[in-house]
Amino acid sequence: MFPQQNNLTVLYRLFPRAVTALKGAHVAVLLCLSFLVSFANANPLPSDDALDAMFQAQEYENIVNVLEPIPSKTPKQYNVLISALMNTDLDDAEDMAAKFVDDHKDNYRAYHMHASVMGAQAMDSVFSALGYAKKAKASLQKAIEVAPDEIEVYQALMQFYIVAPSIAGGDIDEAKILADKITQMDALEGKFATATVYAADDKAAEAKTMLNGLSEQPEFEVRARLELGRLHIDGEEYDDAIAALTPLLSTNVAKAHKSDAQAWDVYSNRKFSQLYGTYRIGWVAVETSQYTESGIDALNYYLAELEATDIDTHQLPSKNWANLRLAELFLNADDVSMASSTLAKVTKDDDKRLAKIMKSLKKQIKKRT
Repeated sequence: MFPQQNNLTVLYRLFPRAVTALKGAHVAVLLCLSFLVSFANANPLPSDDALDAMFQAQEYENIVNVLEPIPSKTPKQYNVLISALMNTDLDDAEDMAAKFVDDHKDNYRAYHMHASVMGAQAMDSVFSALGYAKKAKASLQKAIEVAPDEIEVYQALMQFYIVAPSIAGGDIDEAKILADKITQMDALEGKFATATVYAADDKAAEAKTMLNGLSEQPEFEVRARLELGRLHIDGEEYDDAIAALTPLLSTNVAKAHKSDAQAWDVYSNRKFSQLYGTYRIGWVAVETSQYTESGIDALNYYLAELEATDIDTHQLPSKNWANLRLAELFLNADDVSMASSTLAKVTKDDDKRLAKIMKSLKKQIKKRT
């Protein structure tokens, strides 16, 4: 069985460069209304921005209702639909992932999504975990057959070999082989891959040295700092994690134009990494009950940037989670008023874990008012 991790962590580790989209709550409402108007005008297909806004608003059931009946779904529609189903019913997500592969056999991202669902199922099912892990591995191997020139397919399978236990197909030696393959294809990506393998092979010092070197190069700083922060968090080296991640708050990620697909992809990946890194500062502050001021600054920055960005980011923590964590930090700072007003921004959704934490926070706030 996979180690206990949330779906976001597994998705991020399997697909470190994958991105999707979301916007602020009020923008989500406007876009959803815009979609409803278009539907009334006999144009039932929502735009990608509308879908992303609905996902950000965590309107998972609405997404399913809108997209499931569409006979010929685009890869984007499948991606958002399956992501929504992963938040509501993993079995339905599994069925839809199989259809994604059937409809887009030549698209390696279909196999990646299928592998993600299999990974989530493996974590959710003790007795069927090994079977799902094998299916995830098979999908990632198929992605390589479909797109042998895409570095991302080798990165994904390498991450599987690292994350999965040996009984489920994990194999550090196979991960090393793939890291060498990635190095042959792209020297820079090879350095990141090698650092990842070092960290998984009990060579954390070597990994940190390599990532520190990469973080000194402006074009690689954001990604290297995120990976370095993750490595320190995994080692419970929280002072070092905060030191590695904090510069992301002041890093200028130069925006590209969507008309230049390659430049936009590079920009989107950098912005995604920056946002996730700043969220992790807040997460560390909550988990450790330390660095409270830094955590509050980071989450306020995260929420503001999440509101403003137009990159694809729906695999990032939602506004609900960011506000929930921010409310926890305000409570830790004895600012009950701000904790209460921030918690009020958390909207109802289908996330049971979020609802449980929210209920606990409300009780704490009530006791202190």
